[in-house]
Amino acid sequence: MNRTGFLVSFVAFLISGVLLAVMVYRVVANLREGNGTGGSQAVVDLEYQKLPADGQEGWMTGFTLTERSGKQVQWQDLEGRVRVVSFFFSSCPANCLQQNLKVREIQRTYASKDVVCVSITCDPDIDSPERLREYARKLEAVDDKWLFLTGRLIYIRRVAGELFGVSLDKQTHTERLIVCDKRGHVRGSFLWNKLDEMAQLRLLVDKLLVETEPPASDEGQATSTPSN
Repeated sequence: MNRTGFLVSFVAFLISGVLLAVMVYRVVANLREGNGTGGSQAVVDLEYQKLPADGQEGWMTGFTLTERSGKQVQWQDLEGRVRVVSFFFSSCPANCLQQNLKVREIQRTYASKDVVCVSITCDPDIDSPERLREYARKLEAVDDKWLFLTGRLIYIRRVAGELFGVSLDKQTHTERLIVCDKRGHVRGSFLWNKLDEMAQLRLLVDKLLVETEPPASDEGQATSTPSN
């Protein structure tokens, strides 16, 4: 290599080193400022702390979300119906689809009963009402028997954690189907991919359909505690 070629290569090496140092500096600065994309804890969510559900003080006891039809749906609107709640996101290529095929079985099994399936997205940036309408159509979801709900992720996190006792983040959710009684209290949760647990789910739904009085302690005591 002649002297000129060596100098050109050396300068190029120095420039690449400087560019790399600048990139590293920016990444570190972003992380320090809380602008990283590595998880929900990267940004202090002050709105979460100051905005109780439905304008109420304290722990969430209900919600208001947008259904695929574009209409607002409140948890209280489902009073008198047994509810099977699940979380999903429409771009999930495998598990969510398999889970929703199980939910479709439940919808069909209880087509003539007061049972409603409630599926809540954990990717609302993608899952608009329009997208959920198309997704529900492919699953042959009946409008008043299977609801697909969306909203703001910050709010849906509260719905999952405070109302149903499960954790949730963007594209991250429990694989349990949560059964609530006619008053909206959680009474059990079951893994959709376990045959024995799905059998238990149906037994519980059957029990709740004929239940006319609340349990001795009407605090929504679960037969299977919700968890991830």
